[in-house]
Amino acid sequence: MIIARLLKMNASGMSAKGVVMKRIRLSGILGAALVAMAVVSCAKPPVAEMEAANQAMTRAESNADARDYAPESLSKARDLIARMKADADEKRYDEAKALAAEAAQAADKAIQDGASAKAKAKSDSSALVATVKSTLAEVQASFAAARKVRRIQLDIAGIDKGIKESAAAVAAAESDVAKGDYKAASTKAQGARSSLAGIQKLISDAVQAASRKK
Repeated sequence: MIIARLLKMNASGMSAKGVVMKRIRLSGILGAALVAMAVVSCAKPPVAEMEAANQAMTRAESNADARDYAPESLSKARDLIARMKADADEKRYDEAKALAAEAAQAADKAIQDGASAKAKAKSDSSALVATVKSTLAEVQASFAAARKVRRIQLDIAGIDKGIKESAAAVAAAESDVAKGDYKAASTKAQGARSSLAGIQKLISDAVQAASRKK
């Protein structure tokens, strides 16, 4: 029967060899298509890896130190999570799996970066408050000495008020350090330092002017 069909095809202008070759090519194409379909059907989203990445991201976002002291690290982790989800939606599962691992590491790093940055902020703010507290004592001493200078022209009430306000700011900064609010402590200490610098200049200028009058 097959021979008859081949003879019939041969009669129509196609050799038996040509028919066989055509069938081989078709079989190859069909086989490749079936393999591709099998690969696609076997590919599965990396559910476990993506869930681990999402959990790591949740931990990082709920960590106050990461939010306050490592916002850039946290933003990088969020970006990786978004790219992971996009690849998963497009069924690029290998890429999604790789990004899941990278995102989990980035989220954990954000927590670590937050802790490191907080420790540095504590050290820096404590040192700053101590320095400003020392400056306050120096300005208070300068003010007390300046008040004894004869013929000095100095806004006693204004300077006294400024020194007291600076002292209150230093005390508030110390309280912020104790509470762990290092950013607020640094802001208040820097403000007090600036005010004290201005007061010290007023005192020094007044003392020099009084000295020239002698």
